[in-house]
Amino acid sequence: MIFYDFDVFAPSPWIAWMFIREKGLEPERREIALLSRDNRREDFVRNVNPLGELPAIVLEDGTAICEIVAICEYIEDTHPEPPLIGATPLERAETRMWVRRIDQNIAMPMGEGFIAEDGAEFFEADRKAGDLLTKIVLPREAGPVLKHKANEKMLWIDGMLKDREWVCGDRFSLADIYLHCFLQFGENHGQPIPAGAPWLQDFFRRMKSRPTAWHGEPGSLE
Repeated sequence: MIFYDFDVFAPSPWIAWMFIREKGLEPERREIALLSRDNRREDFVRNVNPLGELPAIVLEDGTAICEIVAICEYIEDTHPEPPLIGATPLERAETRMWVRRIDQNIAMPMGEGFIAEDGAEFFEADRKAGDLLTKIVLPREAGPVLKHKANEKMLWIDGMLKDREWVCGDRFSLADIYLHCFLQFGENHGQPIPAGAPWLQDFFRRMKSRPTAWHGEPGSLE
């Protein structure tokens, strides 16, 4: 199995990579230079992911699997121990419920807010290159609104989870990895955990102590 990742921290591929490493697996990891945009050029788009996005894995028979949850579900099914989505139907439903909430309410507005405001020039330049699969960039005025939504939902989830050890209670899961990686992205790019979210602050500190967490310098689009 080959795992495709960026050469700098990006939350989506790191979720899948952290999940894989928490399973004790060590697949071949191929890094794509973010600034080179090779993930949006013809070879990658044709052979790996037609959307030009990461993460992606390619199996020994050449089959490519993309999208965070699809990759993690495949890894869980083929390597069920330790269970990181769930060992029972109820556990799996609970994990998927929280992953969806985190994705819709924190990850998506945080990421789109960054693209619309901080990353606008970088992504808009792709449209001028001509040979790249381009990314849709929202109007810049949408950036602060989206970031505000992510901030408000961080406060909401803090209140929901304040008496728990992990997102799913006493069970470490994909939901924790998902939340952690986007909190890490926010810390790197001007969207930190709000001061009024003590559970999230403590959760983030504990997650950062895991060997599989990202430990490096913030990346840049320059």
